[in-house]
Formats: sequence, structure tokens, C-alpha cells
Amino acid sequence: MLMTHLIRIELSETSGVIAYIWLIFLLNTMFDSQLRHSLLSVVFIIVIIGIIWFFIGLFLFSCSVQEDKQKPLLIDNQTSFEGVTYLERIDNFSLQVFDIKAELSYFVKAKSYFSFKNLPVLLIEPKVTFYDAKGIKNYVLNSKRAHYVDNNGIKFKGEVGIHFSNGFNHKINTEELLVGIETRDLMSKKQVTYLGETVKIISQGIQIRSKDDIIKLIGNIKINQRDGQQILTKDLYINQIEGQKHFYSKNKIVYMFQKDKIYADSIDINEQKQIIELLGKVKIMKDSGSKISTKNLFIDQSNGLEIYRTKEKVHYQSNTADIHAVGMIYDVIKQKIKLTSDVIGIL
Repeated sequence: MLMTHLIRIELSETSGVIAYIWLIFLLNTMFDSQLRHSLLSVVFIIVIIGIIWFFIGLFLFSCSVQEDKQKPLLIDNQTSFEGVTYLERIDNFSLQVFDIKAELSYFVKAKSYFSFKNLPVLLIEPKVTFYDAKGIKNYVLNSKRAHYVDNNGIKFKGEVGIHFSNGFNHKINTEELLVGIETRDLMSKKQVTYLGETVKIISQGIQIRSKDDIIKLIGNIKINQRDGQQILTKDLYINQIEGQKHFYSKNKIVYMFQKDKIYADSIDINEQKQIIELLGKVKIMKDSGSKISTKNLFIDQSNGLEIYRTKEKVHYQSNTADIHAVGMIYDVIKQKIKLTSDVIGIL
């Protein structure tokens, strides 16, 4: 007697196992041993295949869920910069701005441009070239980032390179440097660090007038030189004189090296020649207690030297001597003083 049974197996986490046990029981009661053995083998294979497909489906489902979770993140990354949502992004940005006379005023290039809802426009790795009234290149500024400020100027951040048309380059580091669009002057009231070839200068601000190509470091000034010299003054100017970069101030200065202190009325530093002029009345105070009074002292720092020279009258005073002379050469490193002429004194 042949009997046909239609069996529907629903696969779930437990249905495969239950169906398998039920079939074993059913077949044990209905078929002979040979037929029962064949059917058991077929059913076993079907159940194994069903379980495999179940886990494959579960794996594919988990992958699709993870992919769905990642999609919003990818979208966010495409519409935000440093956690702030932007309205517009332009890579390889460039902009030419003309004045009312249709003359080129300045030219902006940047790696990226970002506009935001309630924040200034951001430029990444900007390079801004300014032109004078005749359309001639005046100077170029570059930094890692900058902001447009209410269409009145560009505010540079961090380390800023300043390249004048006369070939002189300057590098400063500041919290912000504002460039006026109309005047093309540069201004900062934040602390500024000027990075020279042999000096590092810290000031309380900076002013640069584009018409003069002169940099003014504002407020209290501290100049740190490569070999350990330190100079304190106020309002330092940086200018090109006869092809040489000069740092000068008309305010009183204090010059310090090793254990000596020098007081003077003003200063002029020639960075290329490594010569410092201390102008006006000069007083050298030594650690030993002796002092030297003179005028217009030259400090030769070339080739690692530290030599003070003057052709003016000199008054040397110590606990054991009181000497007047004309002219002096003082080698600070060797601690040797030579009074050159008209020496009169008491020992």
C-alpha cells in the first residue's frame, strides 16, 4: 500500500529540529527499514541545507543593517567640516576681485572654500595676492587657513607668510591677522611671533602699511637671538635699507648676553651682516660690578663672535680702577677689553 504525505517544513530557529524529530517518529511507524533509512538520509540532507540557508540569510541581514547605519555617517561627512555643517564647498577655489575702476584688486586661491550658515567663509590653504592702484603686484599672503570677515577683510590664522614685491619674505605666527580689502593694510592686536633668519621676536601686535612695505611690531618687544642674546624694547620696525633687512627701534633698549646688561637709547639690527648698533648713550653693566659708559656701540656677531666696538669716549669704572679713553674693543667671549687711545686713569 502506497501512501503519499505532503510535508511542509517552515524554517526558523527551532522549526528545523522539531520537524526532523517528528519525521523520524512518523517514518518509524510507516515504512520498512530499507525505505525508512533512505527517507531519513534525504530528510537529514534537506534539514542541513535549510539550516545553512538560514544562517546565510541571517548574515546577509546583519550586513545590510550595518550598511544602513553607516549611510548617515557618510552623508554627514560629505556635508560637514570639523563637525560643523556647511552650506557650500568648492575645491580648488579661485576668485578675482576688481575695484570700481575695473582694476584687479586682489586674487584669491585656496585648496577648499566652505560657506556656513552663521559663520564666516573659511578658506583652506589660501594664497591671496594683492595689487596696487596701478595693477602691479604688491604682496602675497599665505597660511593654512583664513576667514572672510563681513566682506571687509580677510582674517588669516596661525603661521602666515608675507612676500613683498621687493623680494623680501617674512614669516609670522599669530592668532589672527586681518587684511583690509580697501586699504590692503595688515593689522593684528593679538600676540605676534616674528620668525627671522637669526631672531625670534615676540610682540603685542603688528601693523603693515602696504604703501610703505614697512612692518611695525607693536607694544613690548622681546627679541631672542640664535646664540642666546636677548633684547627688550618697544615698537620695533622691520624695513629694507639698501638691500638689507633691518630691525630698528627709537625707544630705549636693554641688551643681555651672558651676565652683561647693556642699556641704550635705540637700536638698529642688520640681520644679514649680523651687526647691531646701540645708539645714543650706552651703559654696559658687568656681573663683576664694573661699568662702562660710552656712545654708539657696535656689536659684531658675525662668525659666532660677540665683540663690542666704539670710537667714542669711554669711561671704565670698577672697584679698583677709574679710566677714561677714546675708543674700545671688548671681546665678550674672551673677556678682554682694549681701550684704544688717549687712555687716562687711576688704578
